[in-house]
Amino acid sequence: MTDTDIRTALEQATGELRTAPDLLDRVRAGGQRRVVRRRTALAAGLATIAAGSTAGVLLAGGGGATPVASPLLDRPTRGDLRRDQRFLDQVRRAWRANLGDVSVRGEPHVVWAGLAPHVNRAAVVAQRVPQRVASPVGQISYGLTGFVEETTAGLRVISLEEMLTGATNAAAALLGPERDVLMVLDDGRDVRYSPALSYAADGKVDRSFAPLDFRVHDGVAFEAIQARPTAIRVALRAEVPDSRGDRSVGLANISQLIDDAGRGGPYPGPERQVWSLAGAHEAPAANDPWDLEVRDGYHDQYGYQLVPPAGTWYIRGATADRRQFVVQTLTGTDDRIRLFLSLGTPDPVLLGFPALAAPLPVRVRLPDGQGVVVAGAGKLRYRVARGDWLPIAGYAALLPAAAREVEVTPAKGQPVRFTL
Repeated sequence: MTDTDIRTALEQATGELRTAPDLLDRVRAGGQRRVVRRRTALAAGLATIAAGSTAGVLLAGGGGATPVASPLLDRPTRGDLRRDQRFLDQVRRAWRANLGDVSVRGEPHVVWAGLAPHVNRAAVVAQRVPQRVASPVGQISYGLTGFVEETTAGLRVISLEEMLTGATNAAAALLGPERDVLMVLDDGRDVRYSPALSYAADGKVDRSFAPLDFRVHDGVAFEAIQARPTAIRVALRAEVPDSRGDRSVGLANISQLIDDAGRGGPYPGPERQVWSLAGAHEAPAANDPWDLEVRDGYHDQYGYQLVPPAGTWYIRGATADRRQFVVQTLTGTDDRIRLFLSLGTPDPVLLGFPALAAPLPVRVRLPDGQGVVVAGAGKLRYRVARGDWLPIAGYAALLPAAAREVEVTPAKGQPVRFTL
């Protein structure tokens, strides 16, 4: 939508009220939506505007704040159970019970209510709250929204999210005991769906997105997915960006999914191991062309991360013939590790996919007899042929090309030997 489209929509929705002249500038500067995870924090956050906070998103002739227009709050209920008054009442009761002592305005509005394939019934709810200035740029907190699913124990609210001006709310959730049903609400941004994550030959993320059909379920789409305890293979992307240019689509119950998944990985210590085989261990510069963490295409931009990435490695050095090299690993949202080598130039070559729990995730024999790069979180030593074992200082090293075995002794566990 253009600025003119937005202002026209606001004028139509608010009658004689006038918008603040800097409204759109403040909306563009808005921060990320905030997922509400603790009821006590929410109750405090939704208190009335503190003394000194006088900004409002819409200004009436008399200067008072008026309700923010919102499709979730203002449109009629959709879904094949929209006329099932008994079910709608059950949804509202479950919603109120979940809110506890949170301050709200008016009655909860059921945005969508219907039958969800494989998981019985589901709903989306929104409700106004006392409006307050929520950020220094004038964002207004004006409501709450969340997904509701039917379980064997009854209806349960599985997400609760604050509604802010200038921010889009999460439009999807994973339903069912196994979290294997994806529910996507049509939020007007033309959301597209990618069922699986794969990698191209160069190690870049390879996804294709297809349109979702929101007509079958009157404003909601469902997809059966392959559930995994620590990874989500699917992704969603909006063809229409939000006011910040962001095309990502939030997963409403991602916080609960993260809690259920747990830390998971076997890698202790820092999230990323950075080693310079010349002796210095400073992190790569923010614009380092060798660092794939900052290169386009190597991350699953529209996927969902359930557990922190397994400890990754960034190892730089130089060969005997003075060629710079970098060996590094990346962990995808599917929990797979990619191993890369850049030799002579920053252009990487994908070498393979080390096992997630590998004690020695980095074993790279450089071409032209330039040596072997090894790395692992433990006590390391190596030997040449049947010679004596020689210690390795630190967790990473460039070994001579004649090296044939490496032994890793983890902080907790028995030594493990690898043939090079």
